[in-house]
Amino acid sequence: MNNFRGEGRVVAICHATLCNLSPELDLGDWYCYIDETLDVFHPAELNLHDSHQLLTEHLKTISDGSPYSRLVSVNDTALTAIIENRDRDAYREIVAGTAEKIISPHYDCFTLQDKYRHLIERKGEKQKLYCLSVLHPRVVSAFGGVTVLSARFEESLHYHLWEREGVVWTQDAALSVRLRFTQHSGYEKTKIYWGLDRNFSKSFRDANADWYDEFIRAALDVVGTEGHVRLENNDIKNSSLLSKSLNGETIPGRAHGLNKYRNIDHAIIISAMNYSPVAGRFLSARYKFGSHKQAVSFACHNIYQAISRTSMRDGDMGRERLWVVPSRIHAEWLSQIFQGSSCISLALNQPSAGNLGRPELFNSPNDRKNHSKVISRNKARQISDFVDRIGVDMMENVTFFNSSDDDVSSLYNIDHFVANYRSSWFKIKYKRDAQVISMKEHKYISWLKKESTKSYAKKDDVPLVSPAFYNPLWVGKGKRGKKNVVFASGVMLDFDDTELGPDELAKIFTELQMVAYSTFSNSSTNLRYRAYLPTTCPMLIPEYNVITHAIIQAIESAGYRGKQKGAAKPNGSDSESESDRFTLGGNLKRHGIDMGKIGPYSIFHLPCRSPSGHSFFNHYSGPGRAPLDVNQWLSSLPPIEEPEAPSTPTNYSYVDEAHTLTDHQKNGVEYAMAEWFGTGTLPGKGNDAMWDLYERLRDLRLPIDLMWEQMSFAARSSNTPRDRLKQVDYLMNDLMQYRFMLPANRVA
Repeated sequence: MNNFRGEGRVVAICHATLCNLSPELDLGDWYCYIDETLDVFHPAELNLHDSHQLLTEHLKTISDGSPYSRLVSVNDTALTAIIENRDRDAYREIVAGTAEKIISPHYDCFTLQDKYRHLIERKGEKQKLYCLSVLHPRVVSAFGGVTVLSARFEESLHYHLWEREGVVWTQDAALSVRLRFTQHSGYEKTKIYWGLDRNFSKSFRDANADWYDEFIRAALDVVGTEGHVRLENNDIKNSSLLSKSLNGETIPGRAHGLNKYRNIDHAIIISAMNYSPVAGRFLSARYKFGSHKQAVSFACHNIYQAISRTSMRDGDMGRERLWVVPSRIHAEWLSQIFQGSSCISLALNQPSAGNLGRPELFNSPNDRKNHSKVISRNKARQISDFVDRIGVDMMENVTFFNSSDDDVSSLYNIDHFVANYRSSWFKIKYKRDAQVISMKEHKYISWLKKESTKSYAKKDDVPLVSPAFYNPLWVGKGKRGKKNVVFASGVMLDFDDTELGPDELAKIFTELQMVAYSTFSNSSTNLRYRAYLPTTCPMLIPEYNVITHAIIQAIESAGYRGKQKGAAKPNGSDSESESDRFTLGGNLKRHGIDMGKIGPYSIFHLPCRSPSGHSFFNHYSGPGRAPLDVNQWLSSLPPIEEPEAPSTPTNYSYVDEAHTLTDHQKNGVEYAMAEWFGTGTLPGKGNDAMWDLYERLRDLRLPIDLMWEQMSFAARSSNTPRDRLKQVDYLMNDLMQYRFMLPANRVA
């Protein structure tokens, strides 16, 4: 370009070449015309948790006191080698674009200071390198002048960012008067349809696949058999329902300058175009370019460019045009531009707002960490009582749903199992052998949410879970029965044909973390969902039951009723009193809790998409909400009443007088043995009853020899003494092996 000085040459280059011009060029005699806005913002999020040092060892950060620090090179030679990548190294290919912008004189690169420090120090899991690159106006500062040719330029990110960097924009009046038109008028025959009443994103699309398919069908109904252009995101553009339309032509995501579609009137432009949360917050914080402006400059402008490829460019106002866009904000923005056009809703059911991306729940990272520590401490204190209910032999026979959780060969992993047990998984309703789901609470909830996106042909195809952990050593019938329940974790309740919505349920229990998800049979006329409430520790059956009833009582105290007992009569003659009327449920809303499934041994279908198209998955968490504190709830409720021991023969002694036992232990042994003689001596009952006896005596923390003696005594009185004595030896050897593994301060 230096050689063409004063010769009146025109050089056409692309945007990428402009950004790579050498700063050493003498461009003072050249005038730069830019057709369409430049991509002035390039956010990169690279998952380099284990390999970042290959790049970061050549970088440093410069802080200005804000959360965002400048990211600069300390070794241009090394970064240049990464960019050139002469050996075609796969890692270098991934980071080359980021390295190129860091050493470029035309870009200012920023990173989140805290995230960068965590990456360098290897704090947390799956840390990323965030590089937010902004193309600076100095890229064109060497030119004698610059003009940008773009529609609605003042709304663009290019205009706003460079203005914030000191550029003073002035409209070129001489060029403006030569434009064919400066506004779009006369579009009375144009109809703009939209599907969603809030922002549209890929995460929303993926979480609401049924809704998205319904949206596509409605869009295709609008255009009918007419030809149309279509645009979706690259990840689905060749596989979606829209791509199967025979009358549509797919246009590229960057449609600027294409003129081959000017014979087509209609358009379905429904790609999701949003910055990532990190990038969006950066633009808001540093450049005061908020979410609404981002939606207009990124999504709306790209939709405008795509529609501009159609017959709209020719100015023939006599033709009917039908356009479909994702959201109301897009349709209303277009309708303001194309004067006279109509903005029309497709009248689709709107998914629950709970399916939106998770908002910021805490004021600061420290608040979030402190909240997590409190929950962890509460759980640690409360799980220890359940560890000794799990023997080594029992653990060796557990089948895990996730193979990564099957290392249970040490005491540490038994602790881990009790702390992280979530539910028993069954492939089908009639399956008896469970697979155990053991994972951290937040991962379990994430897994449930992922399950909610799956579709099934019929309800019986949906897998099931139970809060109960069933003893895998159980022999005979009742493997999934309540007698085989070791403990349960979390509370699950079904709400069928309910008038108590999930948001209202969350308002009743403002201090509890909970999940509410629609079931297979949910519909617009019959609200059916399941609530899952995490707990701080496992529970025995009586504890689970008393807590569940306390939850139901709190719901009914908030103005909801169970099954309708009868309509209340009007007050007056022969009518119930006000209190009786509410007891009968006359003026109360129906909570719809399935009272046949309130035990921990109940099984519940996993979340999935409802065939009706009305699906949701809501997670209520954050400051002030925590898992249900089992010990705290139990201490605030009436004591759990144990059934009275039946009368038993008195011609034998169950308690060895050589041992010093507490009154509680003595009474417990009497009760346990009485229960045995009531059922264990009957034909066909010995196996189950011996398990019950074993658990009752074990929970009393009796000395091994006394417990063995009592169980052997019971075995000899059974209908099959040889089998029962073998069962006793098996159980007691397992218990003894486990107790000897415990530290001294943990021995029962």
